[in-house]
Amino acid sequence: MPKRSEALEFERIVVPTPYAVGPANVYVFPSGPVSLFDCGPNTPATETALMLGLASIGLHPEQIARVVISHGHPDHYGMAPRLQALSGAEILVGERDLPKLADRSMLLATGKLLLQAGMPMEELVDMGEREQRLGELRPEVKDARPLRGGDRLAFDGFDLEVLHLPGHTAGHICLFHRPTGILFCGDTLLLDISPNPLLEPDPLDPTERRRSLVEYLRSLDRLSELPLATVYPGHGDPILDPHAVIEDMRSHHRKRTEDLASILDREGKSGWQMAGELFPSLEGFDNFLAVSEVVAHIDLLVEQGRAEPLTRDGVTYYRLAEPKG
Repeated sequence: MPKRSEALEFERIVVPTPYAVGPANVYVFPSGPVSLFDCGPNTPATETALMLGLASIGLHPEQIARVVISHGHPDHYGMAPRLQALSGAEILVGERDLPKLADRSMLLATGKLLLQAGMPMEELVDMGEREQRLGELRPEVKDARPLRGGDRLAFDGFDLEVLHLPGHTAGHICLFHRPTGILFCGDTLLLDISPNPLLEPDPLDPTERRRSLVEYLRSLDRLSELPLATVYPGHGDPILDPHAVIEDMRSHHRKRTEDLASILDREGKSGWQMAGELFPSLEGFDNFLAVSEVVAHIDLLVEQGRAEPLTRDGVTYYRLAEPKG
């Protein structure tokens, strides 16, 4: 049966993904206009699961009027072009993630950042080849419309408020039903794992790297001030005690920051080198996640005056900061 709360009605459809994070959640709002929040990756298995899920609640894909994307990662938006072709659905995404859906320029800029973090070129090439073997996971999404924080999505009987909560990506959005405290949060909060603060260019200036964890911690501060009751994430089960999970996330990032502080020295290490020390024996996409994790936490140490960057041969290294005074 559809979940109802003060006229809010929705269904959760769980779809498979080819990623280590496991299945993804698609939230269906059957009240007009029929809308999805996220739609899963562009794979045959996902399409089958999604179509069966829609049929089980009496919907056909042709009825979908809107697909709202939480953020520009392929496990959340990949099926959008297929649904758009079937129904003519409008695709909406946070404005700062719009470039990820439109072309591959942001992907190329991310590759440059990984090289600057010390990842060897052969590892970067291997990562790309592994993803290509999984199929066309990053299809181009045409004519997507940007959403901004404070926008509202109207449905028959209720509306949802768009919250711009950057961190995991620059343009990550969540949908909030304020009367009930229900939040559809994409990858901003997850029950059993910490959302990775990903290494990526600043969409406002792709020549610069955004400080993803600094942004994410600010988003946690915003979430902690909201009257949250239940949070429905992009992966996994509903979060029934969101404020406890928020504090767990803060604690995790404090500990990881101290772990990195303990392996810094005065000579300097690259993000790639420190990722190898903290997470040995990784392969493929996991290397990207590990380097992202390291660089994001080093940003906090730099902000605290405990680490300082230096550049050698195009690679950024980090060392312990000189004591003041």
